[in-house]
Amino acid sequence: MNQIWNKINNDNDIQYVLARFGYFYDACIKEAKYISGSYVDKDSSMHPMDDLNQLHIIIQTQHKEHSVIELVFEGVERFNLVPVNENFDSLIGGLRLMHMNGFFYFSNNKEIEISELDKHSDFLTWLKAKSVKWKEVNQYIGDSIVYIHRD
Repeated sequence: MNQIWNKINNDNDIQYVLARFGYFYDACIKEAKYISGSYVDKDSSMHPMDDLNQLHIIIQTQHKEHSVIELVFEGVERFNLVPVNENFDSLIGGLRLMHMNGFFYFSNNKEIEISELDKHSDFLTWLKAKSVKWKEVNQYIGDSIVYIHRD
């Protein structure tokens, strides 16, 4: 099933996504995949340029109608991933998605201001990217791994 990617261009697009997925209350980051663009070819030649810088994230919510979203951030300049300690839950109580100064910012804590993200990098998952697109992928509900190597 191929859904259409929806590009986020402005604050109205952001508000639409947030509202559609219940502002990501009672949600979790299920998976993330980063693609740099760098690689070593079969003949051992190297393409050492991070010319893709894409981050794919799947977020699941407990909402029945709109349960799963895949976000793709392109032109990623910063990705700070902090997995939650096994003694705590990873429940998102609302996330921040914001466009500012030509960049999109994403954080799993809506209370922390964009200017403060770096100061909280020890416990906060956040990113900064040049663009973002999304699609609804409700077929990814559950614990099956989506980002696996396929031959």
